[in-house]
Amino acid sequence: MTLGSTHTAPASRIEQERREISPEFITDTIRVLTSHESIRSFEATPIAAEALDAILVSARSAPTSSNLQAFSIIVVEDAERRARLAHLVGDQRYVAEAPVMLIFCADVSRFHYLAERQGHSFDADNLEMFLTASIDATLALENALVAAESLGLGAVPIGSVRNNPTAIAEELGLPLGVFAVAGLTLGYPRAGVRRGSKPRLSSDAVVHREQYSGAEVEKHVSDYDDVMIANGLYAGRQVASGGVQIPDAEYGWAEHTARRTSKPEGVTGPSVAMRDHLKDEVEARGFRIR
Repeated sequence: MTLGSTHTAPASRIEQERREISPEFITDTIRVLTSHESIRSFEATPIAAEALDAILVSARSAPTSSNLQAFSIIVVEDAERRARLAHLVGDQRYVAEAPVMLIFCADVSRFHYLAERQGHSFDADNLEMFLTASIDATLALENALVAAESLGLGAVPIGSVRNNPTAIAEELGLPLGVFAVAGLTLGYPRAGVRRGSKPRLSSDAVVHREQYSGAEVEKHVSDYDDVMIANGLYAGRQVASGGVQIPDAEYGWAEHTARRTSKPEGVTGPSVAMRDHLKDEVEARGFRIR
């Protein structure tokens, strides 16, 4: 039984795609993973302390490169701080609405301390270390998300914490060597907000056997376009492109994605223009990209 779960479980991706997988291989964990849905509207119901502790222990149990554990998690429950963070990440109301926000950070500050403590110099200040720390933080976030969803909570990752790294660092008191990679809002979904998992590209499009192959990319894209147009997921959500507007019946994933990636600020919305100098911001936080 999941905590706070009063809604009918949505169909998993296994069911959506009619995958022929024997029930013995569809564990509770796999059902949670394949039923993921980003939630952006939350009830005010608080999350029990023990539930949050279970989520955080799960996050800390994620794989970590060489056991470096190059990440930290900031738990934000204070309503005023959540409101300020909501503004910093692009006025996303659900960040203020959700009772908990977790910020997952790449963290090498401990390594600076350890180097000095043990009488060594810290020379691992390069791109590889930043990637290692960022991946550690991201793996921890995914574990937290899965744990939360298994308890009946809703969640959505927040990449917009990278819009203004300096302001985020000041709000959270981050020392040099700590960079906020992504946030994760947690809470109980409002009634009626669940719409089911969004269709994905087919397995054949993204899963390659032995070697990469793009031989059927056109078929994969066309098929997915048909699915997304039929679902109406982009209706009324066209990305601006020089005033060009096309009928919703022709606007699918291909056009939407091509428009979003045609300029830096289009990848995740206009706020991403604030990340034009992200390399400088990362280095200002105590990392070196070399």
